[in-house]
Amino acid sequence: MLIYGKDIREQIKERVRQTAIEVKMGLAIIRVGDDPSSLAYVRGIRKFAEETGVKAEIVNLPDSVGERELLNTIGDLNNNSVITGIMLQTPLPAGLNASRLINAIDFDKDVEGIHNYNLGKLISKEEGVRPCTPKAVISMLKAHDIPIEGQKVTIIGRSMTVGSPLALMMTAENATVTVCHTRTRKLKEEALRADILVAAVGKREFVTADMVHKDMVVIDVGINFDENGKMLGDVHEEAWNHCRVASAVPGGIGVITVAELFDNLRILSQKA
Repeated sequence: MLIYGKDIREQIKERVRQTAIEVKMGLAIIRVGDDPSSLAYVRGIRKFAEETGVKAEIVNLPDSVGERELLNTIGDLNNNSVITGIMLQTPLPAGLNASRLINAIDFDKDVEGIHNYNLGKLISKEEGVRPCTPKAVISMLKAHDIPIEGQKVTIIGRSMTVGSPLALMMTAENATVTVCHTRTRKLKEEALRADILVAAVGKREFVTADMVHKDMVVIDVGINFDENGKMLGDVHEEAWNHCRVASAVPGGIGVITVAELFDNLRILSQKA
């Protein structure tokens, strides 16, 4: 069975829309270059902003931009009182230090929840904004009444935006978590032990039918594109028929992730 994120998105959208009536909210997205997956995400952000009445500013920069110029752009946005949330769209071109740039954003404008300060709050289990995609994964599972507590969760992918923070958030939900990656030995065997498998490796159709079982819940975080521009996940479509539940791509985690970004903006704007 495929599960979708539209209803969850609509619930978050209404919450954001109501807040935007009473609270000043302004989002700035810094986009460097023309990565196709980045463009699709930004389109979704622009649409969500229009539907909720939130001001969204897209700052487009060429892939030849230098780090100093990017830091100056971030500094200007930090000092802009109209902007209550800033997002640096990744991946970035080679030669740019993503960690340095992300941590140049004021932590109280870090709408993605990936500044070291906010990740520290996640680690210490303090209240604060959480990374958007992991939030979307948790929301998807809870909205479809899929239990997390006591489950064996295997996450394929260890990035600081998805895999690593998701492991912490799943642990906080009392799951038993294994984090794998492309260099994990016997990855297939590790995957097959899972009750819930999260594919967040960033490789098209990486998880195949022989890596899942009939009682498994599979959550696909991937956004990839084939030669014809078709959006594909990290999970092969054939695997959908070999597990109990799978999140759709497109229409699954991606649409919730955009909503969670604005939910973080709502939280930050109310504190501003």
